[in-house]
This record gives sequence, structure tokens and C-alpha cells, in this order.
Amino acid sequence: RQQSAPRSSRSSPPRRRHSSPTPLPRGPLSSPSSARDFIGNDVRVVKTLSVGCPNPNLSAREESGKMVYSDPKALGVEGGEKLKKNRFLATTGEREDMNQYWYSNRTIAAMARDVDDVCAADGMRACFLSTPSVYFTLSKEVRERAYCFDLDTQWEKEPGYVCYDFNKPVDFAGAEELKGTMDMVIIDPPFITREVWEKYVETARFLLKPGGAVLGSTIQENAPMMKELLGCEPQTFLPSIPNLVYQYYLYASYESKNLIEKNPEIPE
Repeated sequence: RQQSAPRSSRSSPPRRRHSSPTPLPRGPLSSPSSARDFIGNDVRVVKTLSVGCPNPNLSAREESGKMVYSDPKALGVEGGEKLKKNRFLATTGEREDMNQYWYSNRTIAAMARDVDDVCAADGMRACFLSTPSVYFTLSKEVRERAYCFDLDTQWEKEPGYVCYDFNKPVDFAGAEELKGTMDMVIIDPPFITREVWEKYVETARFLLKPGGAVLGSTIQENAPMMKELLGCEPQTFLPSIPNLVYQYYLYASYESKNLIEKNPEIPE
């Protein structure tokens, strides 16, 4: 969930989590009550992210900005109640300069189960656009057939890694070979605006086979857009993102088996 800021002659779109000139406090989902508090037309101050894939000759540590490690308890890293410890969450900090905010362990597990189910058959492929936490939680069999598209090069040694800048939706290594080969695409853009989502949609359509499945996450107010652009419907299971200041929803273009029940992490 991180990429570069969109190129545009207009003012930059609001940052996905908040757009206030003074950074809003990181904390529980208790405030604010609606994403509309931050996405009004008059709110345009954002923290600009780098444009283009980073220098491959630099190490991830040299490229990285400030690393932030969320409260392990808030993320549910250790698991419990039939939930396994999540290695990705235990070892990977969120980069503020790349707008990284991880889902909770329980949310990742539910999303990964969906991908494992949809792509269970031999030869079926999934592509993760800015959703590394779910990619790295897949079953071994499905992950071997999956791809992790991301701007952050800390995963460049991962066999399925592809450096991806959403400003160049179909300009990435191996594009022609991967075109029309994916059975499922999972999307979590760093911004909530239609302008950015349309670029991710262009990538998804380029990669997907006809009738391929889509799973994405964004705010409730984007439901009509998700239906229009991707044929996705909101799911009952609401994702927990501990450092996100307002509630996201999951959207699927297929009938999910794992997102039909409420997430106990989210209060009524």
C-alpha cells in the first residue's frame, strides 16, 4: 500500500489517510467518524511521495525513510484463537514516506484465505498491487504462482516481485509476458481519489484474464466507483488497519467465502 504521488497539473489529491497540513494523530478507528472529514474539495495538502521506481543499486535501508513499527498487540501479530503469528507484521515496519499502513493479522488472514480459495487450482495466478502484507501471507503453493507489484524495493529479491509505479500503469518489467495472465488482482492504492484508482484499474484490466476476480479496499464513499470501474460489491467483513484514522471497506467482484461475516476487531 504505497506508491508515488500522481502526476497532474492540478493540485495533488488528498493523502489516503489524512490531508491536514498538520499530521493527524495515529490511533484507533474511533475518530473521525467519516472519511469525508478529510476528502473535501478544499483539502489538498498532502505529503508528496517519490516518483518512479527507486534506484536498484541502493539497498532497501539506504532507500528507506523513517520506519515505524506499529504496536504488535494492535496488529495482533502473535495471533491466538486459531490465528497464527504473522511473520510479515512481526518483521516489517511501515514507511511513512511511502504511506504504508498494514492491515491487522486477522484482516490479512481473511484476505489471504480468499486468494487461496480463488486461486486454488493448479496454474491459477494472483497479482498484488500495493498489498505486500497479503502476498507474504499466502500459502506456499499459491504464493509461488503470485506476483507482488510494489514501489518499495525492500522485496526486490522475492521471486514474484515487480517494481511498480502506478503513474505508469502498464510500464513495468515483463509487462507483455504478464498481460492477460492473472486470475485475480488484489488492490490497495495509497490514495482514495478516482484519479489514482483509474490508474490501478488500468493495470488490473491489463493483467487480468477475461472474468478475472478483483479484491480491493477503500472507503465506503467509493462504493459506487468500485461498482462502476470493477464490478465490486462491499463485503460484510470490515478490515482493521490500526494506524488508519477512518474505516475502510473490502470490495469483491466475486462471491467471497471468507468475507461474509463481521470482523470481531471492528466495534458495532
